[in-house]
Amino acid sequence: MIYYIQKYGGGSRLLPKSTTQVKRTSIREQVYLRIQEWIISGELKPGDKLKDQQLADALGTSRTPIREALLRLEEEGMVQTKANSWTQVAPVDIQQAHRLYPMIWTLEKLAVSFAQANIKPEHIRQLGAINEELERALEQENALDAQQCDARFHQVIIDLSANEELIGVLDGLKKKLRRYEVAYFNGFSGAEQSVEEHKAIIAALIDGNFAAAAENIEINWKNSFRRRFAALETNGFANVLLEDE
Repeated sequence: MIYYIQKYGGGSRLLPKSTTQVKRTSIREQVYLRIQEWIISGELKPGDKLKDQQLADALGTSRTPIREALLRLEEEGMVQTKANSWTQVAPVDIQQAHRLYPMIWTLEKLAVSFAQANIKPEHIRQLGAINEELERALEQENALDAQQCDARFHQVIIDLSANEELIGVLDGLKKKLRRYEVAYFNGFSGAEQSVEEHKAIIAALIDGNFAAAAENIEINWKNSFRRRFAALETNGFANVLLEDE
């Protein structure tokens, strides 16, 4: 085992180099993450009013961490407020989606190039199994399960890139996209085509044609981009505006 010396109180001691601090999640952080998840998943929809006391009762906490969480979410663009009037879930920012999608498909193509040496037959089988789960979720019209299956499919390849910086950047970008994703799978407007596009990615990986796999990932994202906006309009996500009253 490798050790390092930590100095304290005029002396020093040996500690394992692998020592990590215990992670603690405060009540404030838990409240923030829970409300954020409700918004991202679509349980709280654009235009839904957010009342401090109602949220505090639901989460079993005081109003202070609720207010702090809503302030953070407002800074992130997920919540909107009108002074002395109301707080509500913000409408989906279509322009943000236009910025995010090209970034994501470009970085996922890069992930394929990093993942080449790490992709094994068992990973390809895993992709096939996840895609079958996606197909079943779509048949059952389960939007959340479908979104999660789609995310897991892409995450397999991203994780195999073994590039922590790339993984971190994509994780942050995709968190912002989840609101669009749930709306997309909730509408099922051509969402089943994602299954076929995933099959094309898998086929390219089986052939060892990583360039084709990367191109098929871009095709999947570009087609999904077009289909998602049709779904957003169908479900009214793109048309929720601030109320004046």
